[in-house]
Amino acid sequence: MSSPSLTQAMDVVGRVAAVASEQAPQAARASAVFEELRKLIPFDAAEINTLHPITGEVTPLASVGYDSDVLSHLHSQRFTELMKALALPITGRPVRMKDLPGDPFDNWAVGDVLVPAGYSEGLTMCLRTTDGRVTGVINLSTTSPEHPSDIARDAISSLCSVLANMADQTQSGKWLSMLIGSGQSAVGISADGNPIALPGLPDHDLFKPGSDLISYAHQNASMNSWSSFIWPQDLNDDMFRIRVMPCRGDNQPMSAVISLDIADVGPLTHRELEVLTLAANGLSNLEIGAALQISSRTVGSHIEHILDKLGAPNRAAAAARAITEGLILGQVKRFD
Repeated sequence: MSSPSLTQAMDVVGRVAAVASEQAPQAARASAVFEELRKLIPFDAAEINTLHPITGEVTPLASVGYDSDVLSHLHSQRFTELMKALALPITGRPVRMKDLPGDPFDNWAVGDVLVPAGYSEGLTMCLRTTDGRVTGVINLSTTSPEHPSDIARDAISSLCSVLANMADQTQSGKWLSMLIGSGQSAVGISADGNPIALPGLPDHDLFKPGSDLISYAHQNASMNSWSSFIWPQDLNDDMFRIRVMPCRGDNQPMSAVISLDIADVGPLTHRELEVLTLAANGLSNLEIGAALQISSRTVGSHIEHILDKLGAPNRAAAAARAITEGLILGQVKRFD
């Protein structure tokens, strides 16, 4: 295996960066990237796959040379766990067989999958964006036992974020439209509760780092279930419908995606929504009054108006409708 010179390697890096950034389908760009990477490592098989941002499910972008059995192993949960054990999702650096700790043949992917299929060396790299999200994996394998050179490895390492952006499913307008639907704005939430901008979707003031909404949505996401609730920007502005969609996949950079659009709460006022939310949470009129610093008689009046506006026969029916139709405020300012 001939080693490219540093100048040759840098030329390939520039061409790959240009190809990966073109306005073309992901699969077409991935295939074009292979043609350039052959000049760094003359591989006999290669694959680039992409990870679903929510579930972590693996989808091939392009592959050449590998048979279906090898590909099924490369897409398996066991291979994902192996990459985690080697810290590949964290470092974003490529690993050759020679770089593996201990005897490479003791490694399951090498000894049980790649070598029996005829591959003696190669390189694997998790595709990690500059903000730390793993969007896919690239695998290159050779039948030659000669190791890819350090220059070739380092050149591919320098392309990590470029290839990660190419594989990023959140760059796809189709995927985002399916996920967000009619939401006016949307943002991801990182595992530590910080907002992550989603390409092509507008931001909103409510999505600022450290905002009450981001904190509340992050708390909801930790319950690992989808939720929908009403959130006011302030007492005089429109109400917003917030949907929190938790990311259940292992090792996902986002704990949730939240979307925002204008909420239709019908004739209910902000105060009535507060009373309805607390009533749906099981509070009595006396407890609601203490929480909102109003009299229990005033609470009773609000309840009557709510029943009339919702056409509900009783308090329990109104609470049930509030829950099923998402007429619950995410947060109520309480004074008790």
